[in-house]
Amino acid sequence: MSVVGYARISDDDVSPDRQQAALEAAACERIYIDRATGLRARRPFLADALASLRDGDVFVVTRLDRLGGTVADLLALVADLDERGVALRSLDEGIDEIGPWGRFFFRAASALAAHERTVEAEVGLAAERRKRDARQPRRQTVSRHRLRIARDMLADEAPVRDIARHLGVSERLLRRELERDSTGGGEDRADDTRPQTFG
Repeated sequence: MSVVGYARISDDDVSPDRQQAALEAAACERIYIDRATGLRARRPFLADALASLRDGDVFVVTRLDRLGGTVADLLALVADLDERGVALRSLDEGIDEIGPWGRFFFRAASALAAHERTVEAEVGLAAERRKRDARQPRRQTVSRHRLRIARDMLADEAPVRDIARHLGVSERLLRRELERDSTGGGEDRADDTRPQTFG
């Protein structure tokens, strides 16, 4: 059995001394160190460390965030190590994948990752709906108040063309809404039953 350590230092870290000292104290026989910042930065020594692991080995990090990536990436890495018979330990978080706390942690993390994927999918669907709705022109309507004004003006024998201009809508829209209103097609149009004439 080999105990293999991995450290990642950010570009603004002066040195990996703290992580390296912690890994040495954890009896790591080999320690791989990357200098990288960001979730998607290249980590060539992480790849080397993972490739060196064998069945029965222990892979040690000071914190899980040293491995980088998303929760889903971390879970995929842990699943791969598990399939290969490699245990994972995180010193600062007290996680030992061999023990019951480690197994509980990664079950909880799996549930969180599934939740994260569900939320991302829902957000994506909502964004698609907003894009689709934005592409579809909204059906124009004329308010109930304006229709009352239009009826009053029609009763005074004003031409529909002039009424539409007065209300700031197109003549075609006004005629359509008056027709819908007279046949009960409007949402709340049923209180005025005076006959309408179109001039």
